[in-house]
Amino acid sequence: MSKYSDQTPQRGGIPAITGEIDYSKAVHIFPDQLRPYRGSILAYSASFLSTFIGFPLDTVKTRMQTHKHFTSYFDCVKKSYMQEGVKGFFRGIWAPLVSTSFSKSLSVSLFTAVKPFTYDTLYQGDTPALHPFLRNIPVCFISGTIAGGGVSLFACPFEFTKIYAQLERLVHNKSITQLPGNLQASHQELVNNSTVTIVRQIIKHEGVAGLYSGFKYHFLRDSLSSGFYYSIYESLKWAMNNIINSDPKQSSPISILLAGGLSGVLSWVFIFPVDTTKSLIQKDVVTNILRREQGLPELPPKKRKLQKIERRLYRGLGISVSRSFLVNMVFFSTFEVSMAYLA
Repeated sequence: MSKYSDQTPQRGGIPAITGEIDYSKAVHIFPDQLRPYRGSILAYSASFLSTFIGFPLDTVKTRMQTHKHFTSYFDCVKKSYMQEGVKGFFRGIWAPLVSTSFSKSLSVSLFTAVKPFTYDTLYQGDTPALHPFLRNIPVCFISGTIAGGGVSLFACPFEFTKIYAQLERLVHNKSITQLPGNLQASHQELVNNSTVTIVRQIIKHEGVAGLYSGFKYHFLRDSLSSGFYYSIYESLKWAMNNIINSDPKQSSPISILLAGGLSGVLSWVFIFPVDTTKSLIQKDVVTNILRREQGLPELPPKKRKLQKIERRLYRGLGISVSRSFLVNMVFFSTFEVSMAYLA
């Protein structure tokens, strides 16, 4: 069994992300110059695939979060399809396909790089009298929080353009009813704006800072969710590997699938109110930009803040949980299989 130099760092008996990998059956496709970046490239590819598969569910989630007139997920899907067709569910996909894939790749790289330093900082280089399962959890959470916070600096503008594209038609159709009758016809057709056009519109009306609308909650969401995400994934996979294989360092396909899906679901449930607050703030910005474009007065600013946990903050959670399970199951299974068989 041969191992390359890009093997994931290990502290406390549990390697980061992939565990120990047997490269004996791998197909050698990476030249020596790219091998140090192999993990990042494979993470990007896995995220590209999982983002594409899960994007229609993300569109339904965003619309359920921000528009109360949809009575159910089925109602949202039906009305969106009748008004926009299949392409409506993929509106704004190109920005997140690129940015989310890069963000995931960067997140995995940051987490893997930060984890050994976090371990040494917490335990001062010693091995504490704790089970590896227990001592790994705070290391993963802190490392994941750092990775998520760092990635949010890059990801926020791209996510806002995605939100803009997903909400643009709904907001446009709602605000057009407030125009005088003789002007409604001229504004009836909404041009399907490209990502570049959307960015220009945001900067035109809100300045460059407008691309970071809702950043405070975006940063909080990504930091906390990544902390939960990686700690839940590594812990669940380790526990299930121990049950299935009697060797927690050797990954089982079943443990990867279940741990990947559940890590996405549980981390998303914990931070969903933060995501809803962020989406509402960004919806307010989109609404006023489109109102200016139509010659309507801006709506009064709303002081959005994270409120106490209540049912309305979890509107859209069901479809979001389904999407999160699917996306993360696809991501981790694709990533770990690629890491094992593409060298």
